[in-house]
Amino acid sequence: MVIEDLEVIKSIFRIVHGGIVHGYDSFRYEIEMGQGFMEAELTVEKNGIEVTDAEIDFDISDVYFLAKELKANAVQRGEPWKSFVLSYREGEQVKTKFEY
Repeated sequence: MVIEDLEVIKSIFRIVHGGIVHGYDSFRYEIEMGQGFMEAELTVEKNGIEVTDAEIDFDISDVYFLAKELKANAVQRGEPWKSFVLSYREGEQVKTKFEY
């Protein structure tokens, strides 16, 4: 991963973090990219309860275009990942895991 990728991941984090309406203790945002599509699932934990239908206030297409840019950068470097997970627990570091 290079600096440009880090900035894209930070942008995705800001969108998701700011767009979870009722707050959270932690979240996990899974993104799978295909040819011209993205599948995403947001899992939010609050008070020990996980939900996948949390109310959000962000445009998923903003995330799509950032993820598409991230994927294109990876392909260009010969690191074509299939999916990645962005996770965060309040007060801890943001974690990103790619699946190739």
